[in-house]
Amino acid sequence: RFLKRKMVMRIGKAPYRYLLMALLATTAVCLGFPPEQSTITDKAMESTTPQVRISTNYGDIVVRLYDETPEHRDNFLKLAREGYFDGTLFHRAIKDFMIQGGDFTRRNGTGGHSAKGPGTTIGDKYDPRLTHMRGALSWAKTAMPNSIGSQFFIVHGDNVHFLDHAKCGPGPADGYSVFGQLYEGFDVLDEIANVETGRNDCPLEDVIIESVTIEKA
Repeated sequence: RFLKRKMVMRIGKAPYRYLLMALLATTAVCLGFPPEQSTITDKAMESTTPQVRISTNYGDIVVRLYDETPEHRDNFLKLAREGYFDGTLFHRAIKDFMIQGGDFTRRNGTGGHSAKGPGTTIGDKYDPRLTHMRGALSWAKTAMPNSIGSQFFIVHGDNVHFLDHAKCGPGPADGYSVFGQLYEGFDVLDEIANVETGRNDCPLEDVIIESVTIEKA
C-alpha cells in the first residue's frame, strides 16, 4: 500500500464569523484554489463538520472531514473511534510531498484494512472540488481500484495536484481520494515532513500517532 512517490474556529458573534469566512475565501483564492475548492474548504472550516485531533509525539494536528465524501469520512471516523490508529506510526515522510500513516497491523505501509473488518477495503471517490492542496487529507491505496483500507496521508507540498484524479487520468484507480483538510498544526506537519528518513522514506526515529480523538462528529 505504498503511495507512489512521483504520483503518490467556532466564532461567537455573527459579524466576526462572516469576516472570518470572507478572509478564508480571499486566502483560498490568493493561494490559487479553484472557486469550487475555496467554497468547500471554507465549509470544512465551519464547526458543523467532523473534527478530529491527531496527537503525535511531535504535537497535535487537527483536521476537518468533508461531508461530500461520506463513506470515506465514516471509514476514518469509525477506525478512529475504535482506537485502531492509536499507537501507530507515520511510517513514511517526504518533504514537500506528504506524510503517511494508518497501518495498524504491520506499521510499515503494507497492512491495515477498512472499518468493515479484516481483509476489507472501500471504493475510490473523486470529487473535482477536492484537490491535493497543502494540508489535504487523502486515502492511500494500491494501484488497484477499490483498494482503500486504513492508510491515509496528509499533503505537505504546495504542488502535488498531480495526485488528483483529473490529472492522473480517467481510469477508476487513477488518482487519490481527498476526504478532509488540516486546519490546525501546520507547524507539526512541517516538522514531521522534515525528519530524517531511511529506506522507503521511513523516519529513522518513530513518529508516533499517540491518539486520534473525535472532537466533533
